[in-house]
Amino acid sequence: MNELRKGIAAAAVDDIVVTGPETVTRRYRFSSDFIGFSGHFPGDPILPAIAQMRTVVSMAEEHSGRPLRLAAVEFAKFLSPIHPCEEVRVQYRRRTVAGKILCDATLSVAGKTVANFQLELAEEETPR
Repeated sequence: MNELRKGIAAAAVDDIVVTGPETVTRRYRFSSDFIGFSGHFPGDPILPAIAQMRTVVSMAEEHSGRPLRLAAVEFAKFLSPIHPCEEVRVQYRRRTVAGKILCDATLSVAGKTVANFQLELAEEETPR
């Protein structure tokens, strides 16, 4: 497990909650020493887009019990920055379309949507 994955796991405030068919939610609080803030940006740290997306992938892996990788970003819109120590609610709905695993994700802070994106995920191939 790399440092980003470890940091995301440590930032989880609670367990994954299943909120509907293939829909899950979890809250996170990324501390000021979270590795994702390193260099992004000195004096005004914000959570990078890749860390936000990786958080959804990590949730999907944990929920499915299978290793997954980010295959494509189908859509992404980042509306407001996420700063250290803010509580972030992450919710995604997983679905399969034409053989693709898609996750429609929404991140919110204090009830306000700060990002939404659609990710295509793929199952990791096991080494032979």
